[in-house]
Amino acid sequence: MRDALIVLSLAGALASCATPQAVAPQPMSPAAERGMQFVTRSCAGCHAVNGSGHSANAVAPPFASVRMRHTSIGLERSLAQIAREGHGEMPPIYMTAAEMQDIVAYIESLEPVAAAPGDARAQRAAL
Repeated sequence: MRDALIVLSLAGALASCATPQAVAPQPMSPAAERGMQFVTRSCAGCHAVNGSGHSANAVAPPFASVRMRHTSIGLERSLAQIAREGHGEMPPIYMTAAEMQDIVAYIESLEPVAAAPGDARAQRAAL
C-alpha cells in the first residue's frame, strides 16, 4: 500500500512538471482589428506591424517596440503629428481621429518588445 502511495505521489509530481499548455491569445477588439487593417495597408511597407520581426526600412521601428516606448496619449499625439507633418523620412499619412484610436488599440494589443540590438536607428526613431 505504501509503495502504491509513493508511485501515485511521484506520478502526480511528474505530471505537474509537464509543459504547461499554451494560453490561447485573446481575440482582438473590433477597434484593434480595424487598426491592424489600417497599418497593414498603410504602414507595413516600412514598419514591421505584426508584433515581431524587423522592419523593411531600418529606420522604421517595429510596432511592438513602439508599444514599449509610448503611452496611449503619446501614441495619439504621435499619430496626430504624423497625419499633419509626417515624421523624418515618413510622409504625412491621412487618418481620421477614429482611425488613430483604432491604430492605438492595435498597437496596445501587441506584446511590447525592445527593438533588436542591431536596430539602433529604429530605437531612436519616435514612430
